[in-house]
Amino acid sequence: MTLRIYILSIMQEKYSCQTARLRKPAPSYQRGTVLVISLILIVILSLLGTFAIRNATQAERSVNGIRSAYTAREAAETALRFCEQVAIYDGEDKEYSEWGSTGLRSKIIKDPVITSEQDSSAKWRNATNWEDGSPSLIRVPDKYFKRHIGAMAAADSAQLSNPPLCVIQKLETVSTPKLEGYLITARGFSNNASFDGSSGKAKLGGEAWMQSLLTRG
Repeated sequence: MTLRIYILSIMQEKYSCQTARLRKPAPSYQRGTVLVISLILIVILSLLGTFAIRNATQAERSVNGIRSAYTAREAAETALRFCEQVAIYDGEDKEYSEWGSTGLRSKIIKDPVITSEQDSSAKWRNATNWEDGSPSLIRVPDKYFKRHIGAMAAADSAQLSNPPLCVIQKLETVSTPKLEGYLITARGFSNNASFDGSSGKAKLGGEAWMQSLLTRG
């Protein structure tokens, strides 16, 4: 009986020693490997986040640029249509006085008379004709390009903040048959545009130019 107990005690001690060996802590180099992998994953995730933010910013800039260009183009077309009416009325020897406008006939350039839009004497080419206070510069009235409720501009919709501009010059072709009419040059700006009032040159934002030839045989 004593012998069996002794043998059993030895087996239990041997088993305890094996269990202790199995529970030895992992080597330190394994913990270091996990740390390096974690750092690499953090760097990769940080780079992915940076690229995502950069792409989102570039996409937003692209959308803003497209919006600015579209607004400027619409503003230029608005000026073109308004000034065509001014020219049509002048051709009928009448003053265009719609939308609160006055004295627009006197702003039409009648000397010199150009032969085409490529004529070197076309006044739209000169920056001075786009400066504030130029006698030939036509500003489209607010009532024409802004939606109004009564006498006030509506506040429930987006409105152009920069008035569209145009210059009208008399035209007479050298072709046969000879055509007489007007060259109309229009400029439109986006709402975020800013420009030098002394020179008339745009410094920032969207800007669009449009022309039309209004002739009659």
